[in-house]
Amino acid sequence: MNETYRIITPSTLNRNQTGELLGMISVLLGGWFRIYPAFLAGFPVNDGGMFYTMIMDIQANHFWLPFYTSYNSLNIPFAYPPLAFYVGAIINSLFHVPPVEIVRWLPGVMNTFCLVAFYFLAREIMADNLFGGVSTFVYAMIPHMYEWPSMGGGLTRSFGMLFMILTVLCAYRLFKNENQKYFRLTVVFGSLAILSHPESIVYTLGVCVCVWLDKSRTFKGFRYGIYTSIWILLITMPWYGMIVYRHGVDVLVSAIQTGKHSLWSSMMLVNMDGITSEAYLDLLGVICVLGIAVLIVRKEYFIPLALIVIYMIGPRSAHTIGNIMLALGGGFFITEVILPSINNSKRGLIILLAITLPYLFINSAYQGYLIAQNHVGIPDRAAMRWVSQYTAVNRRFLILTGNTDAMCDSVSEWFPALTNRNSLVTVQGREWLLGGRFEEFIAKRVEIQQCINEDVECINQKIEYFAKDIDYIYISDKSTMFRCVPNTTISQTMPNVVKKLKLSPGYFLVYEQNDVFIFENRR
Repeated sequence: MNETYRIITPSTLNRNQTGELLGMISVLLGGWFRIYPAFLAGFPVNDGGMFYTMIMDIQANHFWLPFYTSYNSLNIPFAYPPLAFYVGAIINSLFHVPPVEIVRWLPGVMNTFCLVAFYFLAREIMADNLFGGVSTFVYAMIPHMYEWPSMGGGLTRSFGMLFMILTVLCAYRLFKNENQKYFRLTVVFGSLAILSHPESIVYTLGVCVCVWLDKSRTFKGFRYGIYTSIWILLITMPWYGMIVYRHGVDVLVSAIQTGKHSLWSSMMLVNMDGITSEAYLDLLGVICVLGIAVLIVRKEYFIPLALIVIYMIGPRSAHTIGNIMLALGGGFFITEVILPSINNSKRGLIILLAITLPYLFINSAYQGYLIAQNHVGIPDRAAMRWVSQYTAVNRRFLILTGNTDAMCDSVSEWFPALTNRNSLVTVQGREWLLGGRFEEFIAKRVEIQQCINEDVECINQKIEYFAKDIDYIYISDKSTMFRCVPNTTISQTMPNVVKKLKLSPGYFLVYEQNDVFIFENRR
């Protein structure tokens, strides 16, 4: 690593101290941006409805692992890694924090801890505090990393990401130093990763193999890796053994088949706009990619290899996990290319900071504001309370919002959780039921959501895939989403299907408040 120039390191701080200070600042800034959307929303951002229900299912079952979750009345196997749900249930039982507030705040808090773990990982990889601090700043300011891990559904994503980073950190030290202490820590954090999120262990295993290839390539290191894997499997066996005993292997295979493995999904890496989620100029995305390129040129292959492996083994969430390696690449480019190019110039440093920092802060604040808009608003919560009070429990609802991205449709996911009614087109939880037909279900869901601007006949035709008949149609005329932020290019008017349903003799309007409409099927 190049020596830090005097203008970069003040006389009162050496290189290591500068890196530590920058790391602390990054954790504070990044932590704020990770809880900022939940603060603005006043409700869990985007998803998390199923996890809200699972927390209460555990409590209702006296902390024994339930066979099924009550979410959406589908008998969905309770096969999801349960660590985060137990933590949420314990917090509620001890401190009486409402489950909805746990789902709102805990993801952002755990995602902030990810920043601390990331700093130590970055510092370990390059054995340099400044690199660790700069990389953590890049990681803290990437908008996508305070979206998905901090949303309501980030309850499990944040836990899984934290323990994945800690496992890779300990594995890095294990293969580099071949020390028994890191063997035990790798086992502990690897076990917690398995119990946190279904995809975490896949990414963790892939990155740890890259660590072994980069730092060890010895039989002793290979033996450590095998022993570690065996111990992790033994420790977590009571959980996954119970799942297999109750539901069979098929339920796990079903979830694995929803990973979106294809050549095109692996090529998502070339689209920085979909990875870093920067609202305007993809400044951080470009810096990160240039850093990956420089690493390859300098024959530093671990970070680029790990990035490729992440996209190959799990394309579905690679656009989130991949940012870990991209941030390391961005930190490398800044410390090894940009800072040395300033060449001890105070004027150059001032210009660099004056241009980049305001953009990064404004970009992060604006993106946080946008994603905070994607939540179940007060009108929808009022309508859902009406549904829970005035409709029979066994009634089936078609939820129409016009949002074709199922992962960004907050109303659709939270409806079953807040009403205890069945939503025919809610996608969450079906990965444990549908297997290879999961993508087909999503495609059919897109088709029926497009009926919101069509006529009643469109609904009658498309609903046949989901059910023979429906009891109610719930229509929420809120802003449609694009990548989980409001799509401002589409003007909001009363959906055409609402006008048609009001004129249809087969449907009767039973609720209308603040652009939320509920029609009862009377045919």
